[in-house]
Amino acid sequence: MEFLRRHMFVIISALVAVGGIAAGFTGHQSMGKVKTALNGAAGLDRDLSSLQSKPANITQIQAAKRRIDTIVADYDEVIERAKKLYRYQPIIEGALPYGQPQVLIQFRRSYHDAMKALFDSLSAGLPASSSEFTTMKDIVDDEEAERKVLAREQGLKKPPDPGPLRDPAGVLTREGARRDPRSRADLAAAQRLYCYGIGVGQNLPRTARGGVPSLDFRESMKDVEVAEPPWPEDVWYAQIAYWIQKDVVDLIAAMNNETAEAVKKEGGTPWVGVMPIKEVISIRVPTEFIPLDSDEEAYGGSPKGYGEALPPGTPLTVFTHSGSGEAYEVLQFTVKLVMDQRDIPTFVSRLCNNSFHTLLRVSYAAVPPNPDMRGKIYGSEPAVIVVMDFETILLGDVFRRLMPSVVRDEFGIVCRGDTDACVDAE
Repeated sequence: MEFLRRHMFVIISALVAVGGIAAGFTGHQSMGKVKTALNGAAGLDRDLSSLQSKPANITQIQAAKRRIDTIVADYDEVIERAKKLYRYQPIIEGALPYGQPQVLIQFRRSYHDAMKALFDSLSAGLPASSSEFTTMKDIVDDEEAERKVLAREQGLKKPPDPGPLRDPAGVLTREGARRDPRSRADLAAAQRLYCYGIGVGQNLPRTARGGVPSLDFRESMKDVEVAEPPWPEDVWYAQIAYWIQKDVVDLIAAMNNETAEAVKKEGGTPWVGVMPIKEVISIRVPTEFIPLDSDEEAYGGSPKGYGEALPPGTPLTVFTHSGSGEAYEVLQFTVKLVMDQRDIPTFVSRLCNNSFHTLLRVSYAAVPPNPDMRGKIYGSEPAVIVVMDFETILLGDVFRRLMPSVVRDEFGIVCRGDTDACVDAE
């Protein structure tokens, strides 16, 4: 059973390529029912109008009313179920859609705290800094000096040979790593982490230069010293991006924490090298809604390198062809990780099951070997850099009541009757 679990990625990878995994998820399957219910509810006025303009007997009227009542009941059931699936709580109550200035200022500060807590939950960090390397170099020099003193005390011209510094494959041995200050410092850093990641505004050591912040921190929220409140639309975009990132980060932390507990029970020490997710390169949530009628051809990012990856931003080149409509909005987001390739199916299924997230594409490339054990050390498992594009559905009846009118105007969102529960008063 363990063999099958660890090699399940190879068995089902062909199915992933054609969307086989994504099509099976509850969130995506439920959208057919959502569309059916919403289309039925949208025809309510037409049905009533036809009854008024055409001769009808009481039997026809009662039959039509029963059908309309059924549609409305199904629609309400879908919306209530959706609210439970989203499980989203606002960062600050009352900030959306049109919070008071002091509330919006507090939102900016609380957003900072929430994003920091999100990153901290990953137990993430970087390879050794220059100061850590300098300290380790002093330790290695002191140890070498002690070996020479001990050899002289024993009447030897030089210390005994400690053994090979590299194995036949060219990989540093334990002794080789002990005597290499850079490798030893980076190994010590890796032992303290569950995964690698870069926080917002973090000073990067030499080994992490060229990287990007792991999380998508909204530019409009960065300056907490500004006395003016943020615009309502900036609060909206920050809140939506935070919710989606929290879904992803909570899953990464859960998978790594579960592995850490299992390692501890076996008497081991949890560290990056034994974790399923070894680095969070980027989570990006562009908050532009995907238009249904876009004719733009764009594709997702490459799994090579440590730059950020962005979603295609169009329905044309993804297998669902989903775009925003009368009853819901569509967003796309992208996750770029270094992880054990055998855990990719588990990650996808846990993120998409019982949610409105749907996998659009998976692309990955093998991580080059690191025989010198310098910089980012991922362990001996088959690690890959993987890029996963997703889309998520924001039902209008759940989210439009929080959406400032300027956002609705920007994307041509029209509130229809009471069902959308839009708030228009600013």
